[in-house]
Parts: sequence; C-alpha cells; structure tokens
Amino acid sequence: MTQSEVAQRWNELWPESDAPKTAKQISYWEIWPGSAGRAPSLDTLNKLAYLYRCSAGELLDGEDYSHLDTVGQATSFAIGDRPPSLVTAGLTRSGQITRITDAVIEDFELLTDTYRHLDYREGASRVSAQVATHLRTMLEVSNRTTTSLAHRRLLRAAGDAAQLAGWLAIDAQSYGQAEGYSRLAISLAEKANDRALHAYSLGVIGYIHLHARNGRAALDVLDTAQELAGRGVPAAVRSWLREAAGEAYGFLGQPRPGLAALAEAERVFDCVDATSVPVWLGFYSAGCHAARLKGRCLTRLRQPKDAVRALYEALALLPATFVRERSGTLIDLAVAYVQMRQVEHACDAASQADTLARRTGSERNRKRLRELLADLMPWATADCVQNLYRQVLLN
Repeated sequence: MTQSEVAQRWNELWPESDAPKTAKQISYWEIWPGSAGRAPSLDTLNKLAYLYRCSAGELLDGEDYSHLDTVGQATSFAIGDRPPSLVTAGLTRSGQITRITDAVIEDFELLTDTYRHLDYREGASRVSAQVATHLRTMLEVSNRTTTSLAHRRLLRAAGDAAQLAGWLAIDAQSYGQAEGYSRLAISLAEKANDRALHAYSLGVIGYIHLHARNGRAALDVLDTAQELAGRGVPAAVRSWLREAAGEAYGFLGQPRPGLAALAEAERVFDCVDATSVPVWLGFYSAGCHAARLKGRCLTRLRQPKDAVRALYEALALLPATFVRERSGTLIDLAVAYVQMRQVEHACDAASQADTLARRTGSERNRKRLRELLADLMPWATADCVQNLYRQVLLN
C-alpha cells in the first residue's frame, strides 16, 4: 500500500473528523527513528500492524496480526497457537467503529472464516467465546453501514457467524443455545434476502433433531428447508439437505426413502460448482466431506458394507487438519463394523477416534463413543472391548 492508501484505510476504520490521518503522518512514523520521524505510540503500532497484516513486534513491539495475511500464506489457513481475534485486540469493539464499509465487512468475514478453520483443527471450545463476541460486535454496528448493499452484506456476514455459533453449541451439546443461534441466523438471512443461508440454517436445526435421534422432527424442518432451497439456491445446499433427510429416514427405520434421498443427494452433488458454493458450506464441495456424510448416512440406514467403503474413502481424502471430522468419521466406521459384527476392527477405529476427540475436546464425539460402548456390550469380555472401555471411560 502507498502511504496515502494506508491513511485512507486508517480513516475508514478509526475516523477522527477533527484530525484525519494523512500520508505525511504515515511517513513520519515510517521514517522514525530517523531525525525527521516521529515516534509512534503503542496504540499506533498495533493499528499499523493490523493494516499491514504483520506483527507489531516487527515494527517495534506489540500485537501480532500476521494470521490475517491470506495473500502471504502458502495455504488458505495457517495460524499460530493463539486464537486470532480482532475483538481481543480492541480493534473491532463496536464503540470504536463508526462507519461500516465493505473493507470492514471483509475483515469481519475473514475473521469468521478463520474461526471456522480453527474449530476444524482444535475444536469448538477453542473459539466459542470469541465467535459469540465477534457476532455481538457485528450486530451492534449493523446500523452503521454506509450503503444498502453494505448493510445486506453485513447481515449475511452476521448470519454466517450465527450459524457457526450454532454448530459450536451443537458440538458442546448445548442444543437449546444451538437452536437460538440458528434461529438468529434465519432471521438475519431473511433480512438479507439470502435464501441459501436461510435454508441452510433451517438444516442446522434439522441436525439438532438428528442428534436427538428424532427423525420425524428433523424431516419436518428439512422438508421446509428443501422447499425454500428449490428457488435458485446453490446445488451444494440442496445436496446437503437431502443427505440429512436420508439420515432422518434412517432413524425412522425407513431405508427405502432414505436410500432414495441419499441417491438424490449424490445426483445433485454432481452438479456442484465449487465457485458458487457459499463460504459457510465450502467444506461440502470437497469429495472427502461428501464421502464422509454418505458413509454416516449409510450407517443410519444400516447398510454397513457400503458405509465402510465410503468412510475409508473419506479418511483417505480428509486433510489432517480436520481433526474433529476425522474423529467423527472413525466413529461412524466403528459403528459400521459393529453392525457387521467385526468387533476388533470396530475397537481399533473407536480407539483412534477417542484420541482425536480428546484433542479437540469434542463432547459430542465423546458421547458418541460412550454410546458405541453400549453397542459393544454383547462382546464385553473380548480383550479389545475391555481395552476400549478403559481408554474411553477411565483415562
């Protein structure tokens, strides 16, 4: 950026009508400690670090924003151990932002996506509090947008954060809270006239019912979502909803309509264009996640041989950074092996799943493992089952 561009961006984020920043002031800071320069304060250094997407320590000393440098990163997501948060740095507290421009909204969107990827890698407990604060900030400044288009974009960004907060609550088994966040996402999507996000957020509520093994309640919500998704909504959303419907039929003991729903999900998935998939469903455009969800659906429909094939495909394709998803996929594989009465294979998959579930602190996956132990009761005297009991319940 030129010094003029730095000054313009500074004034957009931290406007001071009586003393706006100029290129000359940026120059003074940059040439310091030269004789013609002026020493920047720590607050100035931190704000410059945010603008430059670097560590304030590289300028002098302060806070690190290098995790936001998506251009300079070799991969789409590479951050350190500390959760990134503009909120904790004090730069996006609602009282400090008086004008919401597209550039500010872009930063909000980037932060949401960063939290999303950190959740994949390290679990919901790592980011739940930050996402809630991030969402609250966007809601508090939603009346400060500069154009109607920016307002709609901000509502969509807040809706994305709300549905993410819903998933984080699901992983913590806080299902009432999850539904509250999902209904907030629906409301924001309606205001933004975003049918895709509206349908998807309804689908999240459907998944809450699936976690309660209530197939009928799930289908009622998913059917409504599917009707809404029939009007120009991306194929990824429609495919994801049909896969969830297949799981619901499994809980109802209706394999025929369940397999039909799964077949339709696969047919629609073939039409998915990765460039049109919304960021909040970006994972579904990858073959690893389609295989993972297909395998889980097949276990619900008690088709274990086909499920095992799909789940091994998913494990071969899933990136190592998707720790919680790998754990869930291994649990599904263990369930399929129990259905096939292959107990040693089931215990091996479950043991690997438990190790990963502990890494992310996933209460949902830990609960699923305890439920799996109940399914293994007929083989309780087998050494592999005994070892799994000790690993899951005693360690």
